[in-house]
Amino acid sequence: MALREIAASSRKLCILLVPLLLVVNLLLYSGTLGFDFLKDDHVLVENNPRVKSGKVFLDTLGKRFFAFPDFAFLHYWRPLTLLSYRVDYLLWGETPNGFHLANVLINAAVTVLVFLFFLAWGGRAVPAFLVALWFSLFPLHAENVAWISGRPDLLAALFVLAAALAFLRFLDAGGTKFLLFTFLLFMPGLLVKENLVVFPIIALIMTLMRGRWRRGRLPLAGLALVSAVFALMHAIISGSGGMLARASFSQVPIVFQAIGVYARMILVPIFPDPYFTMVQFESRPLEWVVWALLVLFILAIAVWKKDRWVYTRGAMGFLVLMVPVLNPVLVPSYPPLAMRFVYLPAVMGGALLVDLGMRLGRKWKPVLMAVTVLSGIALYWVNMVYQDYFRNDEAFYARLISNHPSDGSLYLPLALKRANEKRYPEALNLVRRGVEISKNSRWMDVREMAALLEANLLLVTGEPEAGFHRAQRIERETTQDGMRFKALMIMAKYHEMRKEFAESLAELDRAEKLGSTAELFLQRCLVLARMGRWREAQIAMEQARRLNPDLTDFSGLSRLLRSRGESDPGEASPQPAPVRRGE
Repeated sequence: MALREIAASSRKLCILLVPLLLVVNLLLYSGTLGFDFLKDDHVLVENNPRVKSGKVFLDTLGKRFFAFPDFAFLHYWRPLTLLSYRVDYLLWGETPNGFHLANVLINAAVTVLVFLFFLAWGGRAVPAFLVALWFSLFPLHAENVAWISGRPDLLAALFVLAAALAFLRFLDAGGTKFLLFTFLLFMPGLLVKENLVVFPIIALIMTLMRGRWRRGRLPLAGLALVSAVFALMHAIISGSGGMLARASFSQVPIVFQAIGVYARMILVPIFPDPYFTMVQFESRPLEWVVWALLVLFILAIAVWKKDRWVYTRGAMGFLVLMVPVLNPVLVPSYPPLAMRFVYLPAVMGGALLVDLGMRLGRKWKPVLMAVTVLSGIALYWVNMVYQDYFRNDEAFYARLISNHPSDGSLYLPLALKRANEKRYPEALNLVRRGVEISKNSRWMDVREMAALLEANLLLVTGEPEAGFHRAQRIERETTQDGMRFKALMIMAKYHEMRKEFAESLAELDRAEKLGSTAELFLQRCLVLARMGRWREAQIAMEQARRLNPDLTDFSGLSRLLRSRGESDPGEASPQPAPVRRGE
């Protein structure tokens, strides 16, 4: 049934339900508008010159999502997501409120598209509304919405749903314009999140479920071609081409268990907190196998009894979005089984409940209504509890460490926060605790990151020799350019502190061969200024400002360099070893 025809036949109901969904979403997440920057937000948004400078943004358009050397192991290229942060910055400035508002509004728009898609798919407004309401209240969405860096999933869902809705209209009624809209919405979506390369499979499932193979086969080939071209381009830009080489048949049991984990998240989205650790994954393998078998059984029944599971069949295609993250061995982020990955696939839970409800007889309707109301209240309450975890770094890491003391990956970010607060002994203890816990982990080796952070801390706590030797060891042994770069920067700072300026410049030159950053040129500027090489120091400062025009903290140093004052800037403004986010 065409969406336009449905809207005409039940206009009053649709006009009521769409604003109601918007109000529910805006009220549910209104509290996040006062939240701070959190976790990756500091590198990706708050301190990112690509967000704050249009020139830097354009100059680095073909670079990875995270700028070198931070998170160099994350092979992402997401220029449109980065552009959305740039727009937020232009509208709202540096405060996090505007960035959070954008997330809330995008999530509300996605919810409306969920309603419109299932309205077009099933032809009935109330069941489509219930699916969208489940999606609205879904507790695990707290991470996607309340965390600014969760935006890629929000934007990806927006483009996927819009493209799927256009393709559904094409399948049902034909028309070149709807096919054109499908491509125009799908292609920019690829620049939001690389997982959208699986959209042709979503479109294939929709085509088969609607019985429109003859009409859809050529457009499907075109969509597949676009995905293939983008996948090749993404691999070249992001350097992710070798990741699939790590896959093997021995990982099939792990993938099957991961399917079970995500099935549990989608069907029963209530956990002690909004964080799934790999300790949980490894300690309960039988439970995840059972959940995997259950969801595969449900999907098989939905395919077989197609007239009785209309909405489940409509949601089935969106599960494909999880295919790129089903193998935790290949997922570069941590934890590799993240709750935010079920953002759009979460519609399956609502669709399944709606189909089950429609199968019940009249005598069960009151029971169904009571269960629906109670479930809605429970989901709302859990969602609000989860949101509070994402209020700020302190709330997130301190609470999760209390809940998951055996997850060593949580200790390093909190150690970095303590270091920035100049609580160095506490930071060192956290680093060493994290290393001790994680030393036998197969999922995340934090030893190099911890050693770099510890080396940085030792420089500022009176043990520079120990810090230098740790950094030197990492520089020799690491296979990652980002780690080697940071180690060389620490070694350069060590030599500067000892007034071994020539050696410091030599380390900076070695670091520059790996990559150029504003921090590198600023450190070179400070060394050159202490050597009295004013003109070269001024050039280094200009290079730093080209990479990061937001270096307002060093305007005094710039004036000093221009005036070529007689005082030694190193003595006038001693520089402790920098403790940067991401190290």
